[in-house]
Amino acid sequence: MITKEFVYNNVLPLVKEKGRHIDYLLIKSLFENVDDELIKALLQYQNKDLGFGHALEPDAQMPSSSILATDIAIEILNQIKDKTKIEPIIKDITIYLESQYDSIKDGFRLVTKEVNDFPHAVWWNYDKDDTNFPYGNPDAEVIGFLFKHRKYITNIDINKQINNIIKHILSDDFLEADDHNAFSALRFHSCVDKDVKNLIHERLHVVIDHLIIRDKDKWDEYGVEPYKIYLMDQHYTEDHTPLLKKNLDLVKASIESLNVFPNWKWHQYDDVFEKKVKFEWMGYIYFEKIKALRLNRLI
Repeated sequence: MITKEFVYNNVLPLVKEKGRHIDYLLIKSLFENVDDELIKALLQYQNKDLGFGHALEPDAQMPSSSILATDIAIEILNQIKDKTKIEPIIKDITIYLESQYDSIKDGFRLVTKEVNDFPHAVWWNYDKDDTNFPYGNPDAEVIGFLFKHRKYITNIDINKQINNIIKHILSDDFLEADDHNAFSALRFHSCVDKDVKNLIHERLHVVIDHLIIRDKDKWDEYGVEPYKIYLMDQHYTEDHTPLLKKNLDLVKASIESLNVFPNWKWHQYDDVFEKKVKFEWMGYIYFEKIKALRLNRLI
């Protein structure tokens, strides 16, 4: 049985010793108000262009800003209880994201070419960006965020971009979407109004139902575990309640074993990954797993 005491006596000391301070605070935020400390820690990753970098997303170690790292900043801001405290940061992020619009591509790139100058996972090699990350990721979640905070945008035609994302989600190509493209669409769904939600709701169901991993023997591999969908939108796991319960049992066991690490490799810069990056991911993965248990009243 995992309790708050187990987390405080075992997980938090481990993350404090081997992981990142910001992830230590994220875990604490699930049990107490650490708004001020968490905001202060997050701002250490912000750059002068108002975006976030400095390996906030550890698979890209570049210090300069990227949408990839800024997306993690947005997820962290979701943990802040007093939303009035983060409105200036929300404005900053909106300005940064709008500045990253590529008119030739008519979309956005997760990373910039500077990614190649620092250790990174093989899938972030800049020359493979368009191949590895076709339209939709991160376009859907970026446009969703910009729509939600449209009072701060100045140039982008947000209605045109909303329609582009709707067209993308309803296309036949989206039926073959990978996990991250689907996740981006789910984040878009969380930001838009009811009319847009209604247009894409059924299509998202079809794609998520296709992607979710039902074979529990594959849950230790990289993929769409039920708890990951639950964290993004509980509605899309309602048809998978028994599966989610089994998955949460495995999540609980992994935390109890104190053996939580990323279940992927970089396939380059192996030494950096093994000695540094996997520990930078460790605390964030603990946070997500503990959050899933908290939301299900299992802690």
